[in-house]
Amino acid sequence: MSRSVPSSLNSYRRNSNNNSNNNNNSNKPKDRVDKEAYKNRGIEESNSLYNGKCGSGPAGPAGPAGNGVDAHLHKWGLMMNTFRYLQERMLRNSLERAVLNHGIVFECRAISDMDFGEEVHFNLQLGDLRGFRMLDAHKKLALFLHGWNDQGSKDWVQELLRTWTLFDESYNVCVVDWGHLSQMDYKTASMSIFDVGLTVAGIIMALEELRPRHFQRSNVTLAGYSLGAHAAGYAGSVLGGEVEQIIGLDPAGPLFSLPAEVSPEYRLDQTDAQFVQVLHTSGGTLGTSLKCGHADFYPNGGKAPQSNCKMFMHLRDMQNTNPIACSHSSAAIFFKQSMNPQFPFVGYQCGSYREFVAGKCSSNRRARFGIHSLRKAQGNFYFNTEPNRPYVQRQRQRLWPAVGRQAATGQRQRLIRSSGRQMGVAVRGVSRLRQRLWMRNWRQRDRFRFL
Repeated sequence: MSRSVPSSLNSYRRNSNNNSNNNNNSNKPKDRVDKEAYKNRGIEESNSLYNGKCGSGPAGPAGPAGNGVDAHLHKWGLMMNTFRYLQERMLRNSLERAVLNHGIVFECRAISDMDFGEEVHFNLQLGDLRGFRMLDAHKKLALFLHGWNDQGSKDWVQELLRTWTLFDESYNVCVVDWGHLSQMDYKTASMSIFDVGLTVAGIIMALEELRPRHFQRSNVTLAGYSLGAHAAGYAGSVLGGEVEQIIGLDPAGPLFSLPAEVSPEYRLDQTDAQFVQVLHTSGGTLGTSLKCGHADFYPNGGKAPQSNCKMFMHLRDMQNTNPIACSHSSAAIFFKQSMNPQFPFVGYQCGSYREFVAGKCSSNRRARFGIHSLRKAQGNFYFNTEPNRPYVQRQRQRLWPAVGRQAATGQRQRLIRSSGRQMGVAVRGVSRLRQRLWMRNWRQRDRFRFL
């Protein structure tokens, strides 16, 4: 999603036909012009297939058999462009009618440095400013957008947020609960992603206005699963691509890359954030195989079935037992597991999965997926996973010392702030310090459940 947008959300509308009316088409209806453009585009593409793959024409070397193939290729090109026209027309109409939705609730949690390291829960919502006071101004903001037929209160979503706060306390983590829109039929839910993205952008803009000294969109991370990945991309596009990063978890394929590939302005694209990383687990079915980010990761080739979805005994950690749906859900499962720094999901840059399996990329550049990524590598990265948890091998040696230094620096800063507060409330005695230490030990034990 690469189009620029006005700063005002309330008056925001995209003009998707700025250059479509010229002197020759000024008197034609808009739909007729669009259809003729797609028809001409289809003819050009089918002609390129005709000339490039099957000789130079009807009298070419392919002969009579080649003519039959040429005709099929020509029809295929026209059919794909018809699908593309219909898909983009639906998406464009929904985008132009996008409005802020006050029914979307942002359910947040964070680790409080003031209350002995306890987890604090609060909500954000357009029109309700009470929750904004609960945000820790010293922490970044992470928003997770679930997918179709889901809602923020589901156990797997809450477990993902809880894991995020356990392994990275530097974030206020929120789930964008758009369940009242996502629990419709797939087509209706797909057309709602622009409302969701616009509302996410509205919340971020409101935070910038309320706390201009402490809050900036460049400190925001958006993570989206399935349809939520495209909604996150649209939010990033509305914000001018200035958010820190977007993490796409198997972005939805139907209506976006199936049956035809739509323009990047209607789906997740690398221009939507400063850094976009994407995990593909069911490409060509429920997810897309299209390169959508700066760094795209393809575990087990990025297609279904994933290694943990091939046998029924391996499906206990999944949301369902359908191998394709299981592979689609694996993106969220792998993302949660990657939050544990001891189990890095590391891919090797490679031209294809076939080359990776053949061992031709073992000396190539590596990149890490997830919240601990250094956000520098670009390209396509491949790796294999194991059938059972934790899906990758435990890393006993530090791959990227900078990650450890950053984590240590954040811990020292938290200890300094904690020490300053303890000195300020010394009158309360040693009991408060003991309670804080006990809480930290409890949280440390809780982390071991994920190892």
